[in-house]
Amino acid sequence: MAGRVAILSGAAGELGRALVAELLRQNYSVLATDTNEKALEALETAHPEAGARLVVRVTDATDQAQVEAAVAEALSRFGRIDALANVAGGAGPVRARHADEIDLEAWTHVIDLNLKSAFLFSRSVLPAMRRQKHGRIVNFSSSSARGTKGPLTTVTGRLPYATSKAALIGMTAQMAKDLAEEGITVNAVMPGLILGAQGTRIRTRFEAMTEPEQQRMIGGIPMGRAGVPEEVAAVVAFLFSEAASYVSGVALPIDGAAA
Repeated sequence: MAGRVAILSGAAGELGRALVAELLRQNYSVLATDTNEKALEALETAHPEAGARLVVRVTDATDQAQVEAAVAEALSRFGRIDALANVAGGAGPVRARHADEIDLEAWTHVIDLNLKSAFLFSRSVLPAMRRQKHGRIVNFSSSSARGTKGPLTTVTGRLPYATSKAALIGMTAQMAKDLAEEGITVNAVMPGLILGAQGTRIRTRFEAMTEPEQQRMIGGIPMGRAGVPEEVAAVVAFLFSEAASYVSGVALPIDGAAA
């Protein structure tokens, strides 16, 4: 895939970092965006071999002007945009289970993190992809889009998180149909329990749970283990590839057969 260019939102998180590494390994040029400046600097430092193929940019994926500026930089640096991964998202800082425990500010924050961010980036890359008659967009949904029973586990604002991740599947399906004739595919991935290295956000939340709670989570996964970020990155890289040129509108679980 030499010469191909990808943009990532949320590139400084565990899933984003794994995807950056995989794309660089496949000779992509990458514009990696996130709000975490220090984590972006660490990402850049981790890939000295990439040279000019890796550009990092502090970007709030929920801010239209910042998103458009990031896309403009990718075009200025690399001349084209072949792929977009909307990795940015999250369940927010408010730990709440029921609708009457979630205020409007917390609700809007989580919806914007997951859904608005994907819309803004997707909308901004489309003119370049249309000119090329080629493009790949992958949205990061979640196994939580189908709802999760029982007490809260590693997801904080579960209701707005599930709502926004489900909405991403609908957005993916409609965009795939709207763009099918233009050489642009749109797919979604639905990661389940994915644990990064020690000290990463989801692993820290998982390890803070009691042992019986951890066992219940793992017990619901037929493969008997959590996934790792590299497994998600490999699937996204496939969806970016020419081998996936006839795959569009799919919401693909990556959850060890838990779905």
